[in-house]
Amino acid sequence: MTGTYAVPVPKGYRVGGWEVREPIATGAFGSVYAARRTGGGADGPRDVALKFLPTGTRTPRQLHHLRELAEREVDVLRRLRQPRLIRMYETLTVDDPGHPELDGATVLVLEKAEGSLSALLAATPRPDAGPALLAQTCEGLAQLHRAGWVHGDLKPANVLLMEDGSARLADFNMAAELEGTHAYTSAFSTPDYTPPELLWSEIGERGRRIRPSADVWAFGVLAHLVLTGAYPLPGATPAARRTAAAAYASGTDELRLSPGLPDAWRDVVRDCLARTHEERVGIEELLRRVREAAGAGGPSRLPRLLPVRRRSRRVVAVSAAAVSAAAATVAVAVLGYGPDGWATSGEKRGAGGSTAATYGATELRTDRGVPPAYRLLIVETAHDCRVADVSPPLIAAMLKVESDFDPGLSDPAKDEYGIARWTPKVLRWWMNADGTPGTTVPEPPFPPAESVPAMGRYLCWIAPRLDEELREDRRVLIAAAYRTSYRRVNEAGGVPAKYRAYADRIAQYLKEYTPPGRS
Repeated sequence: MTGTYAVPVPKGYRVGGWEVREPIATGAFGSVYAARRTGGGADGPRDVALKFLPTGTRTPRQLHHLRELAEREVDVLRRLRQPRLIRMYETLTVDDPGHPELDGATVLVLEKAEGSLSALLAATPRPDAGPALLAQTCEGLAQLHRAGWVHGDLKPANVLLMEDGSARLADFNMAAELEGTHAYTSAFSTPDYTPPELLWSEIGERGRRIRPSADVWAFGVLAHLVLTGAYPLPGATPAARRTAAAAYASGTDELRLSPGLPDAWRDVVRDCLARTHEERVGIEELLRRVREAAGAGGPSRLPRLLPVRRRSRRVVAVSAAAVSAAAATVAVAVLGYGPDGWATSGEKRGAGGSTAATYGATELRTDRGVPPAYRLLIVETAHDCRVADVSPPLIAAMLKVESDFDPGLSDPAKDEYGIARWTPKVLRWWMNADGTPGTTVPEPPFPPAESVPAMGRYLCWIAPRLDEELREDRRVLIAAAYRTSYRRVNEAGGVPAKYRAYADRIAQYLKEYTPPGRS
């Protein structure tokens, strides 16, 4: 088992009446493994998926957050056992002091899928079954909304495909129960599927306010991707698409749907992607129109979809993260199923053709403890800067030294918070992607999707202001200037004595996180 899994569980490990087999997927909040019943004669399925939610060495704040996520998912799954939602058979708690990394972990015993929509799209863009899969996905959303819940993270990885080819919604970590017209959820979701109004919404003590219309927007993005092979908003990267979303939401740009979008779906997608939540179509009307567009007047049916022949049994780690585009842009590192049985190569391919778990491996070591949840965020933050010295290893080293990658860090004595140890009044100046300061001083907690890109923007500003004559490693000097100021570094002719221990730790982790052959 590689260290890239949030919860490494050895093959053959037993919990309850189940024996762990091969890994399926991982993310920031847990890992999923295939499992088989150990005894015969019991009612119920023989093969399941076990979702392990971690314990062990996490901070109290992280453990509290994980407990909340587990309780939320258990609550949703117990209430909603409909055909369009993944079923949960039971919940278990690991009692194994001999394995402290597992002892106390919550385990959800779930219906096992054959693959995911994300893997199907990777193998077969614009699949023939796309309209029927979309109809079934919409049915799942309608079931959730009728029960008073918002999914909060609809995307291809969270649409699972069963043995008969039918689609079911999964991953309810971000699901939120409605309280009137709103619900409250954490700051994490997937930017490409997040409606514009949530890209800039404030995060209160209870989290971010979300409406069912957020799922409708995400469905519009999903439908456009499934039917055309492209996102509805232009841009080659998530950051570029977020910029396009901002222009569209502000009215400075129009929505230009792909010419390849079938006519029957054009108005459906357009009404899902209305600029404001008030203008978006409601879920019941959306379901009616989606069924019509898919050519089904009632609940959709699919012919059996045979999985693509497996060519590899390599571990698949699925994790999504993205870079912030505005003050409170949200990002994800949320668990989704991998493509086992669907992808032509056995691995889900991400940017540059790499797996999500190894994204940026040529620039950042993936075997030295940088959490998989933050790799894409770190690498793309460095890319956004376009200054060679502001590299992925530098950002990773700084996050390690500043917080040990703890997104919930809180140090009121120093007025520093979050994974990048921001002081609120300082973060205000770097929180917006367009270079403008925030209009108010933000209040913690600061999510990684906000903190890490802000760190990148600040480092990018610092780098050209350091004297060219300074002879130390400029990356270390940039880090020292982040901790104090570029003026103090220039005046000291290098790292000030007060920050020498800090700089030495940065240098240590820079060396650790830099791939061989790179300086």
